[in-house]
Amino acid sequence: MYNLTENLPNNSNTSKEYINKVLNQLLIDYKNTREERRKLLNWEESKDFSILGEIEIFTDSIRGYASQLTTDSTIENPQESIEKLKQIQIFNISEFVKWYFTYDTEYPQLKNYIEKLNYLRLLIIEYITQYQLVMAA
Repeated sequence: MYNLTENLPNNSNTSKEYINKVLNQLLIDYKNTREERRKLLNWEESKDFSILGEIEIFTDSIRGYASQLTTDSTIENPQESIEKLKQIQIFNISEFVKWYFTYDTEYPQLKNYIEKLNYLRLLIIEYITQYQLVMAA
């Protein structure tokens, strides 16, 4: 395990605090998507693919990294974590993309939540990358 704030400049604490702020807002946003998730669950009943299932997997993965980072300031195997985070791209799943763009005006809170979650994924990648650059210097 690597402590990601030990050798970083002071702005790393600001970055970590911002990641924590986005994570906390996402927890609130998730609760606010309850009705839309119910609606999506009903829509999915006749489908072979679970959009909601993909959203849950995406959520668990990103929240896990964010929680580990903000709670412990550590990430095991930073380079491996970056690679995994780069692979977790919900917008690369064709069924998800079809749903996302087919229902433009439906599910606005859920779509906002997904976009913000993807933003958090990118923030975490950037944070770990900066840590690696500082450690290499």
